[in-house]
Amino acid sequence: MDKGKNNWTALVFMFILMILAAFVENTKGIFIPTFKEQFSVGDTQIGNMLIITSGAYMVLTFLGGALCQKFGQKNVFIIGIILLIISLITLSKAQSFIILLFGMGLSSAGLALISIASNTILPIIVITAQTIIMNLMHFFYGFGSTLGQSLFGFLLSKGIQWRSIFLYIAITYGIILIAFVFVKIPKPKIAHGEDKLSFKDVITNKLILAYMLALGFYVFAEQGTGNWFVNYLIKAKGFTQENAALYLSLFFGTLTIGRLLGGFVVHKLGYFKVLITSLSIGVILYVLGLIIGGKGILIVSFAGMFFAITFPTIVLTVSKVFTQRTAYITGLVVTASNFMAMIFNWITGYINDKINPDNAIFIIPICGALSVISMLYINKNTKSILKHP
Repeated sequence: MDKGKNNWTALVFMFILMILAAFVENTKGIFIPTFKEQFSVGDTQIGNMLIITSGAYMVLTFLGGALCQKFGQKNVFIIGIILLIISLITLSKAQSFIILLFGMGLSSAGLALISIASNTILPIIVITAQTIIMNLMHFFYGFGSTLGQSLFGFLLSKGIQWRSIFLYIAITYGIILIAFVFVKIPKPKIAHGEDKLSFKDVITNKLILAYMLALGFYVFAEQGTGNWFVNYLIKAKGFTQENAALYLSLFFGTLTIGRLLGGFVVHKLGYFKVLITSLSIGVILYVLGLIIGGKGILIVSFAGMFFAITFPTIVLTVSKVFTQRTAYITGLVVTASNFMAMIFNWITGYINDKINPDNAIFIIPICGALSVISMLYINKNTKSILKHP
């Protein structure tokens, strides 16, 4: 009884941390126009900032699994929260673009530790209905994105400085840290005697590579929307910052609804059958909205519902397909996906600068389509394993 209560308490804190993580991670797009103006930088420099944040996230994701195994998930959560507090205070005091880059990189490191701790502890806390709980956890991330996008856009329009916003989030994390110290997190049982999977084994395994591509293309499609959609609407379509932020918040709002409901659909109909159909619809809607433009941009926002289940469900299936060295493979797949997102963020920034935002934005749905193609290969080779959630 007490163990079950402790597990639910841990889950509640994970949900809260996911909301706050979305506040930090998916609000960069809101602040990009302000950063460009205050620090006199262009889209290429902003692309470099996104590379640094993705790079820090990638490295700490790779190392995070080992840290969880050595120190336990609770300590990794605490380290991640402390890094975020330091980074947010740094950002609130940033007077140069270099300090801004440092603060952004540090915040991504903290976010990565919290993410890997959440994804590795969830299978231990939750035994049944893992698909539903995994999507529910990411539902709270989407909820945080929606709330953060709309709230921060509103605060900026009312003259509240971005530095003050970062400071308020740091204070919130400080309160969470104090409370989290008293939460009991179960420690995973470490299996001994598993065959060591070498890096060579990984890069020569076509199925693992397909997972890297499927997740990598998707991660950029979602991150790219958060990072570049507002910039596109302002520069290419003449939207105000507040209106552009509203459309972005609607995208993450529909994504949030999709994650709330999508887990039940996947649980009933199967993993990749739903994934392929859903993301395909999302890509079509995304392109259609961009082509129509104007009020048609609302269609892009609605596409978020069909993007929703992709990340949490793909990550969950890794543990179903690869029963040996699961944490190691999951870490590598997520690391590779973040590396791909880093590269495509830079490419998008470069095309924004050298060509125009109208062309750059189409990289997002193209990557979504490539994710679908990769999932078709995975589905073909895992049908006998992933019979039903």
